[in-house]
Amino acid sequence: MKNLIKISFSILILLCAGLTGVNAQEHDYTDTTYIRESIKYAEYYDFVKFDQNMLEWYQQDAIAPFFKKLGNADKEKVVILHIGDSHIQSDIGSGMSRYKLQSIFGFGGRGMVFPYQAAGTHSAYDYYAKSYGNWDNTKNVAIKPKHNLGISGITIFTTDSTAGFKIIFRRHYYSIQPGFTKIKLYCHKGPESYDALLSYSVKEKPIKVDCNIDDGLPYIEINLPKASDTLTVMLNKTDSAQKYFECYGLSIENAEDKGVVYHSVGINGAGFRSFFNQNLMDEQLKSISPDLIIFDLGINDFFRGSFNYQYVMSSLNKAIDFFRNTVPDAAIMIPDAQDIYFRGRNIKNCEDYSVLSRLVAKEQGVVLYDYYNISGGRYSMSSWSKLGLSQRDKTHLSFKGYKLKGELYCNAILNSYYNFLVSSPDSLIAFDNKIDTTDFAKWVVDKSTYYNKQGIASGDKIDDYKNDPVTNNNTNYATSGNPVYYVIRSGDNLGKIAGKYGVTVSEIQRWNGMSSTKIYAGKTLVIYPRGYTGTTNNSNNNNNNSNQTYTTSGNKTTYTIQRGDNLGAIAIKFGVSVSDIKRWNGLSSDKIVAGKKLIIYTNKSGNYVSNNGNNNTNQNSGLRKTHIVQKGESLWSIAQKYNTSVDKIKKANGLTSDRINIGDKLIIL
Repeated sequence: MKNLIKISFSILILLCAGLTGVNAQEHDYTDTTYIRESIKYAEYYDFVKFDQNMLEWYQQDAIAPFFKKLGNADKEKVVILHIGDSHIQSDIGSGMSRYKLQSIFGFGGRGMVFPYQAAGTHSAYDYYAKSYGNWDNTKNVAIKPKHNLGISGITIFTTDSTAGFKIIFRRHYYSIQPGFTKIKLYCHKGPESYDALLSYSVKEKPIKVDCNIDDGLPYIEINLPKASDTLTVMLNKTDSAQKYFECYGLSIENAEDKGVVYHSVGINGAGFRSFFNQNLMDEQLKSISPDLIIFDLGINDFFRGSFNYQYVMSSLNKAIDFFRNTVPDAAIMIPDAQDIYFRGRNIKNCEDYSVLSRLVAKEQGVVLYDYYNISGGRYSMSSWSKLGLSQRDKTHLSFKGYKLKGELYCNAILNSYYNFLVSSPDSLIAFDNKIDTTDFAKWVVDKSTYYNKQGIASGDKIDDYKNDPVTNNNTNYATSGNPVYYVIRSGDNLGKIAGKYGVTVSEIQRWNGMSSTKIYAGKTLVIYPRGYTGTTNNSNNNNNNSNQTYTTSGNKTTYTIQRGDNLGAIAIKFGVSVSDIKRWNGLSSDKIVAGKKLIIYTNKSGNYVSNNGNNNTNQNSGLRKTHIVQKGESLWSIAQKYNTSVDKIKKANGLTSDRINIGDKLIIL
């Protein structure tokens, strides 16, 4: 899935025939005749279910706000965010959807773009980039990203004050409309950031960009005198305090508040874990404020090997919860994956994913796009391949195939919108015979090799597993007595280990702070065999302090991870090492999640209370300070504040990179 989409110049020229025109004419966007006549395809194929091509929902409020915004696109911008992988990075399919929707509802903006060549990868079909100077980069697919990651899933970073980049749009695609004069530069803002010069014309002076503006926004807005198909950003060091520049992308938008803005952000090889690596997603997502989020990930999590139902379901639910908490007014759409082949073998997991995504959509009340069945279902990729609609790998599509996919996505929205205008149905189901969701648990148990059957009751519903199944701050687990330390052997799985000790998979996950069922030979698990009674951690314990975060029994401590914690800070708190904490809890990485529990062995006894939440709290008679990372801060600025060095802060907190998040607690020695 990490194959780059190779688009030859001759193929690119072909797109011009399908993407011509400049401005959408004024129309009544609630006129059903206008919408119906806008639904068009370049070609028809007998294996594609054109007659069933629509979005599906089980309750109207999942989609109604978005459709109402579409009807008023002449008065207010409609923002779509399409998150994906290599299929989206090339942007051919999503670019086709963008152009068709904008031709109908108005051109609100090109949306997010990125100087991909500066990061050593390819750009979208309609533009390319050039870079100057030395750039480092990180992508969301990295196991441990070196830099902050925003909504684009990719970042470029430099300490070279002479560096820069240029984004050049291919004119025959009409991506840049005359009104596209608003530029939003998403970058790190602060006194340590280089300023920039933005050029839009060789005949005009570049615009000075101040990167130390404290306006509470994650971007810097630049208004151009006129639209331009070439944008050049050159760094400009104007102060000795400026040390680096970190860029997350640019959004190009219409200065007028109308039309459709279609952001497409995809990274080759991206999956669910990649998405959750994007630590700046929260604030940047709020700034974009999408009306529709298309969460088009998943294929990279299951196209090789077996299908981990628990992980996939948990990831979808976790993403949905994140979107709802961050942008509660956005409609959420889950498209399933198209049928594919890998090394000549058809991947049945795509069919399983189509079923599971339907279950999630129904129980979570979000929009489903059953693209798997629309595009032909199982083995249909052979038909796509025979007609030149796919590449030789039968995983990625050809230009012609992506163009069809873009038409299908766009027309699915239009078909559903038309139905909404005509009859305003409470629900709209195109494929109502795929699965009976009344006995969800039995279906998952029968299908999944990852679930321990003892851990799921026959009456369980998907609601019981909405969040990460190992995260539950209000549940007490058996942790008293002498634990068993089990060293994982080759061929083991959690179900097998759970059966051996008479416990459940969920319990093992909870005891060890695991977010998935994936285990590795040689790692150690903490297990409490049946018969132990659980200790509690509630408001009745000890001093009834609501800020209590951990209790101890003898020299063993159960610590509940708080937001902003890291293993280094926790290790210092208890006077132990990071490696000890990882060994006691069977952790294979430094990643921890707020709300989960860690087992720690210490010589201390009694009850401990977390700090009172002040941003900067002196501890240990002033010898050590705790600093909570604030918006706009970096390790460099924090080091300057406390008259120390970045290396000392990293060492004290067990950090392996300069990346920090808002809310992190740092120990300052």
